[in-house]
Amino acid sequence: MRSALRALVGLNNILEIVVKTMAGVLVAFMVLTVFGGAVTRYVTGIGYNVVLELPPMLMPWLIFPVAGVLMRSGSHIAVDFLPERLSPRPARALRAVIALIAIGAGATFCYAGYDATALFKMVGQRTEMEWSFPIWWIYLSFPVGFAILTSFALENLLNALFGEPDTENPETHSKELEA
Repeated sequence: MRSALRALVGLNNILEIVVKTMAGVLVAFMVLTVFGGAVTRYVTGIGYNVVLELPPMLMPWLIFPVAGVLMRSGSHIAVDFLPERLSPRPARALRAVIALIAIGAGATFCYAGYDATALFKMVGQRTEMEWSFPIWWIYLSFPVGFAILTSFALENLLNALFGEPDTENPETHSKELEA
C-alpha cells in the first residue's frame, strides 16, 4: 500500500505543479487583459467588451483546480481547534474521516460536473460575447477540478492510514512514540 501511496504522491506532485502553473498563467492573462483593455481604451478611445467579460468566465478554471491544491497543503478553509487538541492516533483517524468525506463529495461533484458539461456540449450553446466559444469549456473546469481534488483527498486518506508519522511537529511525533 505504501508503494501505491508513493505513486499517487508522485502523480499529485505533477498535478500540483500543472495546476499552480495554470493558475499563474490565468491570473497573469486576466490582469494583462484588463490592463491592456484600459490602455487601449485610454489611447484609442475604443473599448472592447471581451476585456470585461473574459476574466469572470475564466475564474472557474482558477477556482476549481486550485481547491484541491489548497486542500492538499492544508491551506483550504478548515476548523483547526479539534485536530490541535487530539493525540496523534485520533488525529490521524479524524484526517482519514475528513479525507473520506472529501473523496465522496469530490466524486459526486465530479460526476455532476461531467453531466453538466455533457449537457452543454450536446446543446451546443456558445457565449454571447465578442469572442464566442462553447459554454461547455467553462463547465469542464468543474469535473476537472473535482477530479483533482478527489486525487488529493485520496492521497490524504492514504497518508492518514499508511503514511509516516507527522514529523513536522515534534510534539505530535513524541506523543505518537509514547502511545
